[in-house]
Amino acid sequence: MTKPVLSVLLLATVLLATYPALGGEPLVIKTGDGKFMPAAANEWAPAGEGAFRFMLKTGLQASAVAAELGDRIAPIGVKATDDMTLLFSGKGLTENALLTKLAGIELGWEKAKHDALAALSGLSGTGGPSLSDLDSAGSIRASRKFEIPGEKKERKLDPQNVFGRVVKIQQCEPMPAITIKITAAPKAGRHQAAFEQGRWIVIRGYYKIHDETRKIEPDDARTRINLQTAKLKPGDRVFGKPFLKEGYVWILETIEKI
Repeated sequence: MTKPVLSVLLLATVLLATYPALGGEPLVIKTGDGKFMPAAANEWAPAGEGAFRFMLKTGLQASAVAAELGDRIAPIGVKATDDMTLLFSGKGLTENALLTKLAGIELGWEKAKHDALAALSGLSGTGGPSLSDLDSAGSIRASRKFEIPGEKKERKLDPQNVFGRVVKIQQCEPMPAITIKITAAPKAGRHQAAFEQGRWIVIRGYYKIHDETRKIEPDDARTRINLQTAKLKPGDRVFGKPFLKEGYVWILETIEKI
């Protein structure tokens, strides 16, 4: 094993061992006397029955925080109403229950692990997509060629598919992040163990970015299919083949309505 490879392995090992310390702070913290104090959030206030509005500190992006919290606080819902504001809601949701939940979630923990694992991406020998293939959420560099397999009915029969029912949709560009409840886990594939029937997960479709123009390529077969996810509604049943996890979001080759 060459010295450069040993150096990368050593760096990644150190980062993976210490990544919890690299994460950020929670939105709120609970003091020894049971009170809640602002942390990554500046302040919060009721916003109607079962709803609470949080103002974030400067430097945080509400949409990114909402995406990160997503399935971690389900069935509590969260959405960004502007760049600095989060709205949490849930049937019968109380302030104490919400604050207790949020106090236990350190923001940026998965990102720290992602950054640590990225140090190993250059050593991948599987031939499949690696962390270094990502340009932005769910995009794969145009230099990596993918051929879409067969017709929809053929894709549906792939044993590596995950099936689910849409719970909620967070609209964003170029395509939405979709929370689903898994109705059938993959029966094969390297990601099979990561899925469990009944779990809630967040998924997003693959999209292709051109290396030179830096624009999405709508003529790409998979991208064209996944752009249609903007039309999905809660209750729709969907399927697709997962190939990469970015933070808390699973990227699927295609997401198609049953």
